[in-house]
Amino acid sequence: MNDTDRHATVSAARRIGARILATVLLLGAALTALPILAQDGSYSSRNPNRTNPTTILESEMSNIRASNAQLGARIQTAMEKLEEVARLTSEDEKEVQVDNLFFTLRDEVYGVLNKLDLNSDFADALNRAKEGTIVLKSWYERQPPDYPNREPSIAQLERAIQEYDAVDQRLNQSRTLAQEKLSTIMRQHRVILQEMKIGKVLEAIAAARSVVEGLNDITTAMTVVEQKTQQTLQTSVPISN
Repeated sequence: MNDTDRHATVSAARRIGARILATVLLLGAALTALPILAQDGSYSSRNPNRTNPTTILESEMSNIRASNAQLGARIQTAMEKLEEVARLTSEDEKEVQVDNLFFTLRDEVYGVLNKLDLNSDFADALNRAKEGTIVLKSWYERQPPDYPNREPSIAQLERAIQEYDAVDQRLNQSRTLAQEKLSTIMRQHRVILQEMKIGKVLEAIAAARSVVEGLNDITTAMTVVEQKTQQTLQTSVPISN
């Protein structure tokens, strides 16, 4: 091989080597850039129509936060109701008010009944009035037959004496009935207090159920995020020919 041929061969080898080196460098650069592109634009590079899960979470976050805030309020209310039930063995302020109301009624009614007792001043006054009426009737009866209005006065006074007895009888009946009614009301007083406690139990249960419902609302909101994210992750990547 002469010098000219050797020179041509070397030149050709250099050109081939340069081409191979350029190809290797380009391939290396492409392999190096590929993870970066996949990381920065994983969803858009794989499928431009796919929604980023972060966007889904941001759009649904308001619903989750609203449900969370409502649940916080429900938990506070439920705790207060449950604590009331836990303290049912002790009287609270409302029960004391009911007690005071019934005890005031009892004291006021008994105060009146005592004033109308068989040994009360009213009963004594009624008896004295009856005795005075009997004396007056006896006076008319001792008058001569021709005394003015003698007979009508005697008849009127006799009816008055009978009315005293009727008033005394009705008074005793009314006192007995009033005592019975008061006793019934005082028994109802205890029932009312117990009913109030049952009402508190039912309110506490309803509040506790509300907490569960609030938690379910949060779960539902998160389920929406989960489903939408799953849908976007399952979106197929188009393959180019």
